[in-house]
This record gives sequence, structure tokens and C-alpha cells, in this order.
Amino acid sequence: MNFEKTKDFLKVNFFFFVVAIACVVYVIRGFVTIVETGKTIGEIIADGFVSALFGFFISKLLSLQGLAKGEQDPNVIKTNNLHAKTVEKISHKIYQLDEWCEMKNREALKTAQSKKLATAGVAYEDFVKGVYRIITTDGEKFVIERELPKEKLKVVKKARKISLTPLTSSALTSDGGNIVDPYYLGMEKKEYTIKRDGKQLISKIMCGVLFGFYGVKLIADFNVSNLIWTAIQVALFLIMGVISYLQAYFFIVDEYRHRIIKKIDNLEKFDNQTGGNNDIQKLDEVL
Repeated sequence: MNFEKTKDFLKVNFFFFVVAIACVVYVIRGFVTIVETGKTIGEIIADGFVSALFGFFISKLLSLQGLAKGEQDPNVIKTNNLHAKTVEKISHKIYQLDEWCEMKNREALKTAQSKKLATAGVAYEDFVKGVYRIITTDGEKFVIERELPKEKLKVVKKARKISLTPLTSSALTSDGGNIVDPYYLGMEKKEYTIKRDGKQLISKIMCGVLFGFYGVKLIADFNVSNLIWTAIQVALFLIMGVISYLQAYFFIVDEYRHRIIKKIDNLEKFDNQTGGNNDIQKLDEVL
């Protein structure tokens, strides 16, 4: 019981601890002055590399912990369970899913192209035929695409180049959108990790170069200056690591979870449009 209370206390006051660490670091900084180390370029690169690598691994480990923690969230577990049940429910007619996905892809492309063409007053039916009705000073006439006025031609070409994320059966049924692109379900965990690692590596290299070029010297020439400077670096890396942890956690409980909800939503549409029934937990119960 006491353990649960302690855990809840730490969870609620987590941000305050991070702020406290940041404040301690800033206070310690007041005991030192920042000076150039006088190191050679080679020494700066070597020290910077070690510092960047250390900071990267701290952020990486905390980020992985954040992903793992997010997957333990009750709402995430409930959403994943509902997705599994939905896949099981439509398994007897999954052979129809590819054809249904192709139909929805055609519908989505038609909708996107129609919206784009409407901005220039071009009918989608004319776009499909390749013959366009326009109004001139001499009245109404029909022209082919290359004879369209410049602005209409520009929009027609853009509409023809529209590319949307295809909806596929594998994406809907496996572990791994937006308004304009309705079937972009969101980032997978692997995609998020690669994107996060790239950003983290750049930031850690910058920190490494900074800490390699600059050092500290105690105002009173106290002999623990290097220890203090190293402690400041570690504290800063921990703060950035905590931020990575929180970003990873909220990615799972928010963005990734809604990715799964979009899959469930599309699978339920497929089931309903192919004569299914709603005999499992409803989607709105996990929203």
C-alpha cells in the first residue's frame, strides 16, 4: 500500500523533480566561470564525441522506457485489445478486404481531386473525360486540357499529381491521418524512433562540441572544477533524457493509440459495409 502511494506521489510530482534538478544545476553554475579550455581541434572532437555519445544513450534508454511505459497505459491496452478483437471478427471474410481498400482509395482520391478542381471551377466529370467546359466572351465552349486558361490548367495538373497514402489490408490488420490524406494512419513506433534518434543525435553532437570547446574554472581556483562541470553535463543530459521519456510516452498514449483507433474505425466500416454486425466492444468506449 505504501509502495503504491509512493508511486502515485512520484507520478504526480514528476515534473517538479525535473524543475528542481534544473534549478540545482543553475545554482551550481554560479560557483564557476565558463572559459575556453584551450584544447586542440582533435581533442575537442574526441571529447565532444564521447560527450555526445553518452548523452545520446541516456536519451535513447529513457525514450525506450517511455515507449514501454506508454504501452502499459490502460487505455492503450484497451485499444490494442479492441483492435485484435476487430481483426478476429472480420477474419472469416478478410479475403474481401483488399478489394474494399482499393474502393476506398479510389473514393479518397476522387474526393481530394474534386476539392482541388473546385478551387478553379472545374468539374470532376470534365477532368475524367479530358474535355472541359469554359465560359468565354463568345459564350460556352468545350476545350481539351492544353487549351484551358493558365490558372485552370495549373490546378488541373496539380489535381492529377495528388498522391495519397494507400489504405491496405496489411496496414489495417498489423501493428505497424490527416484531413487531406485520410488513410495516413500516423507514425509507427519504428518510424518515431528513427525520427527521434536523428534529432537527438544532432542535439547531442552540438552539446558535445560546446562542452569540448568550453570548460570551467573555479573562481577561487578550487580543484573540483572538472567534477562540477561533468556534473552539470550529466544533469543537463538527464533533463534532456527525461524530456525524451515524456515525448515517447505521450507518443504512445496519444498519437500511436489514435493510429490504432483509425485502424479499428476502418475495419468496422469494412465490416458494416459487407454485412457485419456490432457484437464487440464499441469504438467510442476506447476514445
